[in-house]
Amino acid sequence: MPFSVCVKDRMMYSHTFTFDDGVPFTTGCTAVVTATFEGAALGPYDILIDILVAQKLLREVMELYDHKNLDALQEFARPDGSRRNTTVEVMAQAVYRQLHSRLQAHHHSVLATDGKGLGAVTAMHIKLEESDVALASYWEEARPEGLFSARAVGS
Repeated sequence: MPFSVCVKDRMMYSHTFTFDDGVPFTTGCTAVVTATFEGAALGPYDILIDILVAQKLLREVMELYDHKNLDALQEFARPDGSRRNTTVEVMAQAVYRQLHSRLQAHHHSVLATDGKGLGAVTAMHIKLEESDVALASYWEEARPEGLFSARAVGS
């Protein structure tokens, strides 16, 4: 895509992993999160996305997890009551889903005023860095019709 906009924030959390040996391992993480928005063209006002809006919404998502024990959050419970390992991959996906939901609501609120909303955004990538040498990403396939178009939401 010819255009991209990135915003960053961070969160600190604790969590417990359980692997094949069945022995729980509790640790903590300071994760730096980068949300990248892509598009082939600029939207209204010659922007892809309002950086202030992107920063505000990413901060809202960080507050869901910042200084929390992820083991206590229902979001990471399986139907049988067991817990998911909140690996960097799982957390990147969780941030993506939470941010997408907030952006979707924002899109609908501005669509009524400018007729385009976030229509120029065709993809979003979340990169979650747990250190300067280890990271994971989550994204969904780009949607040429727009990440927040009626067709994209319904699919």
